[in-house]
Amino acid sequence: MTEEHDHSHYHGVDKAEEHLSVDEAVKLLLESIIPVGQELVSTFKANGRVLFEDVKSPIDLPRRPRSTRDGYAVKVTEDTEPGRSFKVIGDVRIGTIPKIVVKDGEAVRVATGSYMPKRANAVIMVEYVKVHEKELLANKAIKVHDNILSPGEDMTKGQLLLSKGARIHPHHLSLFSMLGIRKVKVFSKPKIAFFSTGDELIDTSKPLLKNNPAGVYEATRPFLASMISNLGGIPVDLGIARDNFAQIKSKMIKGLKYDALILSAGSSVGERDFVTSAALSISGVKILDHGVAMRPSSPTGIASYAGKPLLLLPGFPTSAIISFFVFGSPAILKLSGNAILQPTTIKARLVEDYNGKAGLTHFVRVSVIKENGEYKATNTRPTDAQYSSWLHIANGVAVIDEKGVAKKDEMVDVFLIAEIP
Repeated sequence: MTEEHDHSHYHGVDKAEEHLSVDEAVKLLLESIIPVGQELVSTFKANGRVLFEDVKSPIDLPRRPRSTRDGYAVKVTEDTEPGRSFKVIGDVRIGTIPKIVVKDGEAVRVATGSYMPKRANAVIMVEYVKVHEKELLANKAIKVHDNILSPGEDMTKGQLLLSKGARIHPHHLSLFSMLGIRKVKVFSKPKIAFFSTGDELIDTSKPLLKNNPAGVYEATRPFLASMISNLGGIPVDLGIARDNFAQIKSKMIKGLKYDALILSAGSSVGERDFVTSAALSISGVKILDHGVAMRPSSPTGIASYAGKPLLLLPGFPTSAIISFFVFGSPAILKLSGNAILQPTTIKARLVEDYNGKAGLTHFVRVSVIKENGEYKATNTRPTDAQYSSWLHIANGVAVIDEKGVAKKDEMVDVFLIAEIP
């Protein structure tokens, strides 16, 4: 059996450390993904989108010299001491190009943002002058170029503003607008299909059936729909497939028509292997890895189809959610053209020891608070994947590396999943 073939099959929780590491598996998945296409959108509709190309300034900003203060524009041949007097010869309104030409010893009233009159080379702030019958007395030293923004001093024509792969935020829209950029080229929003599998699952829109006492509400799809939207994708819910090879394969074929497919359950040892066998029966699907050296979520499977990611998440909601954070998020971000694929982490101090299994990366659900200027993380209990109570307690996930243990007061990386109180 080749190493590649050995890695494509899951061997169980007790042998999880024999599988690929998290970093290796994530790298393998991301290398298989081809980002989606592009489209041109209005600046007003670009919030949250990902740039398909670099954005450069089309103009100098400002285009003409502007005053940065309310005051008086003057012309001086050199820096002057307090007490210099000037004759006020007019004023400049914002939004007009002044025709006044200022000579030495003359002053023109200007406002913040006004274009500078010709030959004026300094602005005296209004609070440092006294004016009487058009005679102005400066009570402060004047330096050439005081309170003036020169053409291109803020931004220059051709200057790189944002690079391809950057996510557009609301303040960027203000930047684009002031530069006259009305449309930007962005990556299209990827359509991400998903479904869950299992005879016992009941859609939350339906009541628990009396004749199905073993039934449980399906909890992963609402999470996936919301996360896909948060990441800039378009969720496509394919519902629930029963533990039936033909039904699972049919939904897989439908899902692979979209830009990505995510499904949960049916990937652990001891389960009927309909998911993996259905995937392998579809021409073009390549199982990249099945089983990752991590806890929870070691049964995770990753596959590709024509540059599209196919994720096989574990069935327990805890395992499915953590698996999505680790694999689904970067996969969708890569598909969407993002330059940054991993979540921003904070450093937090553990409140207690964590003792896991060596050889596995542990993703520990924690409650994070800020105390005395630093973050502190408390493990939520119970910690096993079959428990879901952490969902209303945790606001972060601490990452414990392959050594498997972390001592009280040790600083660890935490990615946040909710606000810190």
